[in-house]
Amino acid sequence: MTSKTLVLVTGGNQGLGYFAIQQLSTTDDYHILMGSRDFEKAEKAIQTLSDDKSIKANPANVKPIHIDTSSDESIQAAAKAVEDKYGRLDILMVNAGISHAPGTTREHYRQVFDTNVFGQAVTVEAFLPLLRKSTASGGKRIAFTSSDLGSLRWALESKGLYSGVNFPNYRSSKTAVNMVMVHYARLLEDEGFIVGASNPDLNLRHQSIMCQYLGSGYCATNLDAYGGAKDPREGAKVLIKAATDSKESVDGLVVDETGSQPW
Repeated sequence: MTSKTLVLVTGGNQGLGYFAIQQLSTTDDYHILMGSRDFEKAEKAIQTLSDDKSIKANPANVKPIHIDTSSDESIQAAAKAVEDKYGRLDILMVNAGISHAPGTTREHYRQVFDTNVFGQAVTVEAFLPLLRKSTASGGKRIAFTSSDLGSLRWALESKGLYSGVNFPNYRSSKTAVNMVMVHYARLLEDEGFIVGASNPDLNLRHQSIMCQYLGSGYCATNLDAYGGAKDPREGAKVLIKAATDSKESVDGLVVDETGSQPW
C-alpha cells in the first residue's frame, strides 16, 4: 500500500513515458508503476534513473510492472497485480504505442491499431475498477497519449510532412484514440473522472516555419528513430499536463503546450 498518488504509465521504460516518469519521480507526491512489456527493460530503465546524476529523479518512487498492451492476458495480470498490492489506482497514463509494423497493408493497420487503440481501450477497462476506488484529491484520472497527426483538420489543411498524405496507419490510430478518449470522458464524468489526451509534439501552428529548418515537429524517440526535432523531455511535460491539470483544462480535450488542438 502507499499513501502517495498511485500512477501507472504504460510504455514507461523508454521514450516519452520514461521522461514523464523521470519528471514525476522528482517529487514525493507520486508512487509510479513503470509499465513495460519487458520487465527487465523496466528494471534497467529505473537503474538509469538512479545513475543519472544530472536530474533529481528519485528511483525509490518508481517500481516496474509487466504489461504488454497487445495481450489481454498481460493486461489482466497487471491489473490483478496492482489490485493485490495496492487495492486502487489514481492515475492511468495510457501511453504505450507503435508507429509502424511490417507486412501487408492489412497487417500494418491491424498491428498499429491493436497496440495503439484496442490495447488502450482494453487497458482502461481492466483498470477501471481500481480507478473507481481512488480517493485522490485531484480526481480519478485517465490520460491518453495522442498526437497532432490525429487531427483531421490539420491533416486536411497542412502541407509537407504533416499533410494527410503521410503516415496513414499511425495517424488514423491516433484519431481513433481521440474518440476513445472522448467516449470515456463523457461516460465517466458523473463519477468524478477527468479524462484527456496529450499532443506532445511541437505545436503544428508553427510547423510551416520550423519544418523548413528542423525536418519535423515530433519528439525524438524510438518511434521515429530519434529523428524528431523536439526534446522528448519537453514532450513528456505535456503527458503530465494531461494527467494532472484541472478538469477545465484537459477533460475531453487533446492538449498541447499552449492549449487544445482542433479535431
